[in-house]
Amino acid sequence: MSLYETVKEQLDLRSVAEHYGINSRNGMTACIFHDDRSPSMKLYADHYYCFGCSACGDVTAFTARLFGISQAEAAQKLASDFGIAELHNTVKPSIKSQLTIIGERQREQEAFRVLCDYCHLLRFARTELAPKSESEPFHPLFIESLQHLEEYEFYCDIFISGSKEERTKFMNERRNFLNELKRKLYAPLERAETIA
Repeated sequence: MSLYETVKEQLDLRSVAEHYGINSRNGMTACIFHDDRSPSMKLYADHYYCFGCSACGDVTAFTARLFGISQAEAAQKLASDFGIAELHNTVKPSIKSQLTIIGERQREQEAFRVLCDYCHLLRFARTELAPKSESEPFHPLFIESLQHLEEYEFYCDIFISGSKEERTKFMNERRNFLNELKRKLYAPLERAETIA
């Protein structure tokens, strides 16, 4: 097991943040990565996510950004600060299996980003695209926000606190759904770029 994996497995992000002087209430704190006037960063046991600037990552990514160092240096800092000894596995995983794991993580991160961006769009639609009078027709995104926002937020929670099996099942069963959300999110942007 690498130092990075050992640190990630043994440390709780909330405890690490508190150790470095960042207090949270029910896991929420003002984001330290942008000018945040109200708590918009959620600290979970194994990762963080900012609902304001979309910063996210695990305990080493958090420490790396906090101190402006690389993730490798952050893993060493955490090991040193929390007295974690590096464990060595005699059997090293093959490069192919490592690349497969990295690919899965990247796909999950992209899916999570698409879901978060789409939820953000629907939250905007619920307030800004709501009809201003009884005669005004309902905007399709406003309707979708009423019908599906909570469901999509639940899907985000699968990536935040679900097990690996739950995330894998979601990725396998909802591939078309994720592609459709991605298309709806980025299609207007692509059309604008072709016009320009």
